Amino acid sequence: MKYTVVNILIISIISLIACKEPVDDQLVDPTDKDTTSVEISYKEKAKSVYDFIQNNYKAGDLYRENNPTQGGDNKYCYLWPYVGMLTAGNVLYELGYDQSIHDKEFDGLEFFYEAREELPGYQAYPIIEVKSDHYYDDNCIVAMELIDAYRLLGDQQFLDRAIAITEFIMSGEDSRMGGGLYWLEAVAGDCTSGPNCIKAANTTAYAAFVTSELYKETQEERYLDFAKRTYKWNYNTLRDTSDDLYWNDINIGTNQINPVKWTYNAAMMIMSGVNLYEITGEQSYLDESIATARSSFSKFTSVRDDQLFFPANDPWFNTELMTSFIKLSTYDDKSKEYIEVFIKNADHAWENARTQEGHFYEDWSGNSQGRYFWLLHQACMIEVFGRAAIYRGE
Repeated sequence: MKYTVVNILIISIISLIACKEPVDDQLVDPTDKDTTSVEISYKEKAKSVYDFIQNNYKAGDLYRENNPTQGGDNKYCYLWPYVGMLTAGNVLYELGYDQSIHDKEFDGLEFFYEAREELPGYQAYPIIEVKSDHYYDDNCIVAMELIDAYRLLGDQQFLDRAIAITEFIMSGEDSRMGGGLYWLEAVAGDCTSGPNCIKAANTTAYAAFVTSELYKETQEERYLDFAKRTYKWNYNTLRDTSDDLYWNDINIGTNQINPVKWTYNAAMMIMSGVNLYEITGEQSYLDESIATARSSFSKFTSVRDDQLFFPANDPWFNTELMTSFIKLSTYDDKSKEYIEVFIKNADHAWENARTQEGHFYEDWSGNSQGRYFWLLHQACMIEVFGRAAIYRGE
């Protein structure tokens, strides 16, 4: 009986072994890894770029102009790229990140402020280092961020400072060439020649936008009058009637037009036109903004590697155009298509246009690194992903 039980057990074990599937079929190939990429939100992408900048560009309370350092670099960055970090502070706060980020960036702005008795404003380089020029366009983009900060935090000091520097901005207009704004204070009023003796599309469009924004906050008619006047000058003087885009400037000494067309000049005229439409109800302003948007998308995009891209250079300029499309999209459904193309460009850059260290290429198609090292080319990515997150409702 015992022998029989043993035999049965042996036979049962053999049967179980025979019934099992081959061992090889149960093993997982160690090279068969899950290659599915982890999707992160646009909000998270914006913050990751901000963190990258903190780790690679920080210089005390400010930032370096480039990383890696380039020949001729100063100790700190100029105001223009620093404003990209102000935008980052506003956008990240709007996305729900801690206010300490916002406060740090706006505290750093004070290093550029010259509290002179007449027409105080921001100079191009930190005042703790050297006295430098005051640019009207720089002060305009600072004013835009100050107004946004006021709307986000409700702190009156931001609006008061925006109002103060707008006096400087408005002083850049005079009757030479029929109106418009100079580019920088050093040549304003009495220049007769030279490449900087110009009335510029960017400063004029920015000034129109800033003053229209201040009109919304204060209801002071002088801001609206200024916005309408400067918008009209740009529209009549520097608009190419063949495509509704804007030439860069007109030289006072030679009366010659600089025919270069930049995305941000178109962007600021779109945004100014939308503001003036919202304020006045005049349809012509909206129609003009839409015409410039249509042409911008047609003229400023091209196919590279089977995908439609905005220009391969100066992504901060292009980011301004994206922002203008977002503002226009409230009234123009076609602009929503332009925004989606822009976001697709940013998605492509995230995956295909970065250095091993993490810098975004200047060219988002990935065909050329360009000036990837410039702070502004990295800072604008915070705005791009941040605005995409807000637009998509993340």
